[in-house]
Amino acid sequence: MSQVRKVQAVTPTEEVPSIDATAPEFTNDITADDSQAGHTHARRIVIQANVSADELQQGFVVKVPNAADVFKPAYNISQLNDEQKKSMDKLDYSKGIVTNIKLKSVYSNVDEPVSVGIKLFENQPNITNDEGWLFTESETDMGRQHTSEVEGYVNVVSVLPYEKARTDTDVYKPQNLLNNRFIQQYGGYTLDKLWEGIVPFKGKDYMYVEANPPHVILQVIQRNWELLGINTDAEVKRENNYVKVSSQVVHNVIKQLYEQVIMQIPYTSFDKMSTRFQANDVPEGDYKVMCEFLVQYKYPAIQSGGKQADLV
Repeated sequence: MSQVRKVQAVTPTEEVPSIDATAPEFTNDITADDSQAGHTHARRIVIQANVSADELQQGFVVKVPNAADVFKPAYNISQLNDEQKKSMDKLDYSKGIVTNIKLKSVYSNVDEPVSVGIKLFENQPNITNDEGWLFTESETDMGRQHTSEVEGYVNVVSVLPYEKARTDTDVYKPQNLLNNRFIQQYGGYTLDKLWEGIVPFKGKDYMYVEANPPHVILQVIQRNWELLGINTDAEVKRENNYVKVSSQVVHNVIKQLYEQVIMQIPYTSFDKMSTRFQANDVPEGDYKVMCEFLVQYKYPAIQSGGKQADLV
């Protein structure tokens, strides 16, 4: 189990997806350079750990207690025009999409390599790191193994023994971020929200899906009506508010939206951001390890999970 301590110092220096009934796959070929919500923000943060040998071997977690405030962009609202204010109102400042992490400086008085991991993702997106994922030796239930992630902390840096300096080094640069239009339309949804507005019936092979306002899965079904055999626009409304849809279709569409879109949005929760330091075979003593990171990130515009996603 990792030990946890708060950081000692922080220096801030639409499109609707298609369904494939047999081999479902969504397109997600937009790169980190694509911007839906505006500017890329940047923060430099210093993470420092003062640890014992035992803490370092177990894995020592350093939390950033005011990370949400550190990463929130600073702006003078009086200087924004109406369009800019409207755009800013759509942003969710509690989480963002990290587009680059650069190691700016480093210090260690440990005589063993120290692995540094960051709590980077809320979920499990299929992200490619252009800099390559870092695999380091860690203690596991199966003994020592090389892994790129431990307890949700993604390895980004291996600090060398007694390292005192390093030139700027990119350690994380994602290259296959999900289409930002999908992020805008589906970013506010959770699995529970997807099931809101859907009424199942015990022992029946159909469900009622809310049509006013149209439930998000009705948009997907309508886009793929030839494949799924359902034209929701032509369906008679039940109780003037619901469309009758096969239970199998409902489960299939929700499963694909959740697994292939929502779970693939690489959100970082800033209020949960923390760093894990770990080293093996460290002699008894007290140690200090420090890393300075430049973190670049974006705030995509997010619609409320209860609202209809606009069709483009």
